[in-house]
Amino acid sequence: MIDKSILKFPNIRKLMTLLTGMAFLQSCAIVGQAGFLATAIVGLWNGEGLHSQVTEILLFAVCFCVRHCVIFCRERMLDRYAAAQASSLRQQLLTKVFRVGPQVVQQNGTGNVTTMVLEGIDQVENYLHLILSKIISMMIIPWVILAAIFFFDWKAAAFLLIIFPVIIIFMIVLGYAAQSKAAQQYKTYQILSNHFVDSLRGIDTLKFFGLSKKYGKSIFKTSERFRKATLNTLKIAILSTFALDFFTTLSIAVVAVMLGLRLIDGHMLLYPALTILILSQNIFYLFVIFQVTIMLLLMEKIH
Repeated sequence: MIDKSILKFPNIRKLMTLLTGMAFLQSCAIVGQAGFLATAIVGLWNGEGLHSQVTEILLFAVCFCVRHCVIFCRERMLDRYAAAQASSLRQQLLTKVFRVGPQVVQQNGTGNVTTMVLEGIDQVENYLHLILSKIISMMIIPWVILAAIFFFDWKAAAFLLIIFPVIIIFMIVLGYAAQSKAAQQYKTYQILSNHFVDSLRGIDTLKFFGLSKKYGKSIFKTSERFRKATLNTLKIAILSTFALDFFTTLSIAVVAVMLGLRLIDGHMLLYPALTILILSQNIFYLFVIFQVTIMLLLMEKIH
């Protein structure tokens, strides 16, 4: 879902470097949260008073604040960068249209050019805002968390490492299917927008020749084609989300069962088991957020 042309934007490498540093800091905060929370729970389980866990609770709160401060700063930085690039792209597009003249509008269609200026640039802005943070987070955070899990228990880390490719393969297969449907849908959308705008421009002429009702029916039929194609695309996107939710839920359940059995047999302490379970949920939470982001981008593309 990431386009290589995104690297042509100005200062994009500097931005990606900053995002990488923020993602690493966020992953460290996630690991700290899990560790201090597990320490506090284990202390209470062992019968210690709440006052003896004040330090762990405060450290947990510090990690929580660091994590969300990083997210806030990242979103604000991406919002400004995406808005600036979208404004620059819109200005470049309008300049080129005015420089080339009506010829480019006739070649691409009035509706297509209008849609590109009004909605297309906004979609580029959303794409820059969403995809950069999610892609870099997926590249950094899961591996840091996986390294922390490996430190506590290599068996749980090995299971998670094995299940990762399965989830990613399903995401790729269903993603390509949805992308293919979205590409077909985009062609239908171009036909509809050009047809609609050209009909509006010539509505007086159509009325004069008594063809307005005929063209109204034509626009309705084209709209129905677009609606059905949109629903078919969304079915695949929703199926991919269901598959991801199923595998993540199943994986967390398997990890919980493995840890529970080892706790019962006395082969593992409560602290590492709780920490691994909390970190596992954070890993799969990132996958769900990434899939939701892809769905949002896909819905914007076919809307």
